[in-house]
Amino acid sequence: MLIYFIGPGGAGKTTTAKLLASQLKCTCYDLDEYFMTLEGDIAQYITTKGYERYALRNFELFLELKAKQQSGSINLIVCSSGFMTYPNHIHRDYIKVKEAVENHPFTFLLLPAVDLELCVQLIVTRQMNRTYLKTSREKEELKIRSRFFSYVGLKCHLILTEPPPDKVVVGINMRLHSFASFSFL
Repeated sequence: MLIYFIGPGGAGKTTTAKLLASQLKCTCYDLDEYFMTLEGDIAQYITTKGYERYALRNFELFLELKAKQQSGSINLIVCSSGFMTYPNHIHRDYIKVKEAVENHPFTFLLLPAVDLELCVQLIVTRQMNRTYLKTSREKEELKIRSRFFSYVGLKCHLILTEPPPDKVVVGINMRLHSFASFSFL
């Protein structure tokens, strides 16, 4: 079984996913970490090869991670912040896969708030505290503003991440256990 976490950078996807994976005793794949292991720094990759080439490579790596799923096991994939907002033409299967992720019963959209201004404030604050990011407040604010309505328009489970991660994981676990097909935990 696959569980997907989607949403903007700074929403708490990776922190929440790693905590949930430790509780479920399952494998957690972070697409950004996987990308950096194989390709190096994301910002540098985008600078030298362009955003669309990055999006394509990231999508290909997502397909690799998805293919690692073994029958009877649980894997959690944390998608990159822009994964659900890539240009539709980056790969012939992108639209089909994006729709499958959106409609998957175990896809969780993580956002700190559903109010645009509060979400922007929280995301930008979190992103600016990440010293490894080579970014600016303006860039992060523009990114979340441009993607916010795409995110909130998705048909998957919305999880608010303003509470502490352990409380967020409790909420996700409750949703997971409400599905009959998740009874093998």
